[in-house]
Formats: sequence, C-alpha cells, structure tokens
Amino acid sequence: MKVVKAWEEKGTVIPEPYKREIKVLFAPDKQQVKELTYLHAIFYPGSRSDYHVHDRPELITVVTGRGIALAGKIEIPIEPDMALWVEKGEEHQIINTGSETMKLANVFIPAMTVAETIEPRLEAAKKTEKKV
Repeated sequence: MKVVKAWEEKGTVIPEPYKREIKVLFAPDKQQVKELTYLHAIFYPGSRSDYHVHDRPELITVVTGRGIALAGKIEIPIEPDMALWVEKGEEHQIINTGSETMKLANVFIPAMTVAETIEPRLEAAKKTEKKV
C-alpha cells in the first residue's frame, strides 16, 4: 500500500491570473502509480483555472469550497461532495467564487507524469501574462 499525506506534499503554485496550487500525489513518476494520476488542486478565493481541454477524461471531486464550473456555454454551481466528469476534449474551467479556499481532488486515466500535468498550466499562465 502506498500512503501520501497531502498536507506534507510540496505543490506547484501556478501564477496569476490562474493562481492555484497543484499537488500531484500519485502518478507514474510520483509513487510509481502507472494506472492513473491523482492530484489536489487548491484554489484561493477569487482564483480560477484557465479555460482548457485535456487529451483524456478527468474526474473532479469538490472537497471544500464553492464556485462554478464552466463547460462550453454551461455554468454549473459547485460545492463540496459534488463530482464532475469531464470528457476528453471538453473545454472547461473552474472558478472559486467563494470566500474560502476550494480544494478539488482530480483523477486522470490514463496516467500523466507530473510534468505533463503541471507544464500546460504554467504555460497558460505565461501566455496570458504576456498578453496583459
């Protein structure tokens, strides 16, 4: 059995305008889990992800906090104990509209490495920063 204490893990902070912390807990290059990638995404009040797609499906569980999920032109209020299934290629975005930190638990199958998970988010922030 592999055990990870998420609160002890060092995450990657994605810079503004998509500021959030991503902690990859299990992946092929993190705990040698070949089947999936599991991470926590911590969104600070007012923060959001970029509007993006993945080349594989994503399961998102809202652990804490409140906000909205955008999928295409659909806006879905989200809160703790909700699960979202994002299809491969489906554009989506998460926005923390609440006053507390929002924690999401995310699963990708098939698995991605830590770099494959983090790098596109860092690039999106850099591209947006250059436009401003």
